[in-house]
Order: sequence, then C-alpha cells, then structure tokens
Amino acid sequence: MNRLKIFGVLTILFVSSCTVIKDNKRLNQIAESDQKDRTENNPRYSANDLNRYKDVMELISKDSLKTSNDYYNAAIVLQHGDSAYDYLKANELAKKAVSLNRKNNAAKTLIAQSWDRYLRVIHQPQWYGTQTFVFKNKEYLQPIDTAKVNDVERIRLGVASLKNKLEKFNKAYNKTETSILAYVIEDSVKEKLISEEPVEIVGGVESIFRQIKYPTAALQKNISGKVLIEFTIDKNGFVKDAVVAEGIGYGCDEEALRIIKIGTYLNRSGEDHDMRLRVPFIIPKN
Repeated sequence: MNRLKIFGVLTILFVSSCTVIKDNKRLNQIAESDQKDRTENNPRYSANDLNRYKDVMELISKDSLKTSNDYYNAAIVLQHGDSAYDYLKANELAKKAVSLNRKNNAAKTLIAQSWDRYLRVIHQPQWYGTQTFVFKNKEYLQPIDTAKVNDVERIRLGVASLKNKLEKFNKAYNKTETSILAYVIEDSVKEKLISEEPVEIVGGVESIFRQIKYPTAALQKNISGKVLIEFTIDKNGFVKDAVVAEGIGYGCDEEALRIIKIGTYLNRSGEDHDMRLRVPFIIPKN
C-alpha cells in the first residue's frame, strides 16, 4: 500500500474515532416531561405516561437508542409502566445505560428500583429496599428479602443501606428498633389499610361494572381488556377530572368514563381524594 492510501485510511479512522454520538433529543424531551409531571403533581400524569410509553416503545423499535442517557431516559418511562414486562425492560435498559457509561449513577440506582418493582408486581419480596408504602403520612417498607443482596451492593447502586434505612425509620417513629423488618408492612395488612380508605363506592365496585354497555365496535373486533381511569372524588362525593390513563379503544374508553361518572360515591373525609380504577371489558357470552 502506498503512502497516499495509508494516509487516506488513517484519516478515515481518525475522523470516525472523533465522531460524537449525541443524545436523542426526543428521548430527552420525553424524560423531562415525565419528571416535570411528577414534580408538579400533574393530575393527568398517568394519561401522559401512556403517551410517553408509546413514544418510547416506538423509538426502541426503530433502534433509536444510542447513548447511555438514551437508555436511561427510556428506562425512566418504562419504570412508570404497570406490568412485569415494563419493569424488566426498564431494568434491562438501565443496565445497558451503565454498561455504556459507568459514571451514570442515576442509571445504577434505576437498576435497583426497577428490579424491586418487578419483584413486587409478581408478589415477591424486593431485594434492595427501594419500594415503600405511604398511608396517612406514615411510611412503611414493602416486604423485603434481606439476604438476597448485601449493603455493599446496595451502596454500589446508590441505594441506602438497610442500616441507614433503619436509622431513618427509628428517627421518624421515635423508636429504637434493631431490625428493619420492624418497619415492613405485609401485603395483607397493606390491602386492609387500602380497603379502609375514606371514599366508598356505594354498592361496591360491581355496582358500577354491572352498568357497562359493551361497545358495538369492541364486539365486532372481539376486543377485551381493562381501561384504567384516573379521577377525583370531591368533598361532596362527585366525580371530577376523570381521564383515561390507559385505554384499549373501540369505544371502551368512552364507556369506562361514562360509568365512572354515573357511579355513586360516599366521601367520609370531606376532602378531595384521587382514585384509580380499572374497568374490565370482558366479551359477553351469548
């Protein structure tokens, strides 16, 4: 190979090595929107989550994720999904983000958070201790298997050690417990507390579901599933700010909104309360 050809090859290699891959602007915007909704407690954040989820899944399908921040931003959105698949995918994306940039500490923490969420949604105890439950301004730790990982691993991922968590809970509750398990709330107790919420659906949730009129379009397309409605019960027991957080289309979303709005609610507290309810659309038998 002559000198000219060698010089040309070296030039190409040099230019290639200096090419900087930039973060995906759209993913940056989506992640910023996600965090802004939560910082401002936007009442439509759940509905917005669905749109962000669709956008991110489309970007993933188009192989648009290139940088550590891209993978982290996508993981943030999937972390706010509601299925085992979403949390596992968020975990996978967070790990990829760290593999591309070992200094991406936020992604490291998301590895622990997404794994804990995955375990909780499949009714298994968490490992890292990132998932808590707040009821009437009191915080509890959700079930945890303290033997799966040690505090060295927790700290490596930017998660507080169980020792620090215990100190935090002792200070908050003015106690001197020696085990973090003293502050763990079991799922059965959690469900009981939730059932004692101050808002009651008169006649029970089934009284609402019995009023569902299965949309013709959904029947024709053999559509079934659940529609997630997010709404507020005001101090007088009336529905306001009802939105479709997750829909399935074909008239089901509109029907779910309709039956939520015609339901009768008893508000014992005299204060507004946010609620979420999944309305099932099961194809009726002939």
